[in-house]
Amino acid sequence: MKRWLWLVAVGFSAPVAAAPVTEVVASAPRPLPAHREIILDASPKERRRTLPAEAFLRAYLRWFGGLAPIEVQHRATGNNLFDQWGDYVTALGLPDYKIDAPRVTQSSPMMLATLGRLGEALCVRAAQHDLRAGAAPSSRVVFAFDAPAAPTRAQFAAGFDVLHRTFLSYPAALAPADREPRFYALYQRVASHHKEGAQLTADQTAWVAICAALVMHPETELY
Repeated sequence: MKRWLWLVAVGFSAPVAAAPVTEVVASAPRPLPAHREIILDASPKERRRTLPAEAFLRAYLRWFGGLAPIEVQHRATGNNLFDQWGDYVTALGLPDYKIDAPRVTQSSPMMLATLGRLGEALCVRAAQHDLRAGAAPSSRVVFAFDAPAAPTRAQFAAGFDVLHRTFLSYPAALAPADREPRFYALYQRVASHHKEGAQLTADQTAWVAICAALVMHPETELY
């Protein structure tokens, strides 16, 4: 019995021979099984809609220096540019509870024209502030770039890109290829039809036109 136990113990303590390592041969490539393709339907399902009036107003306040509404009214009023907010509440589509006028749920030409009038007024005031003689680029709010008189195509493109990023939120280089040339033609046409004035020069008036056109651009107003 003891001899049998001793043989069992010796058998368990003996080293186990390692199995030979076999080489793994790569299998031939096989095509992936067929799968069902899903086609994405990206066609528009609804017509484009305007942003809510509150979103527009917040954007205008931010674009032109983070102003309070009363500051916008003070800055835009004068020279028949803008009157007061109370005159535009209904046209902007906001509710007027004093006369029991509900919120307008759909856009209208009157709403877009009113927002465009406000944008034009603020562009004029921004040009008077930013493009005045001696204004440092760091102190400018909207026209934060060098604006030489009669700019070349390259000089215009640099300033246009700043405004394009401000109002449309992406570089002008990513826009359709004909956008920058068309706006440059607009700049030249406006500058050629305006004389030097007491408030704005011909070039400054042309930059106001570019600013107002971008504020009222469909990519700014619709989603």
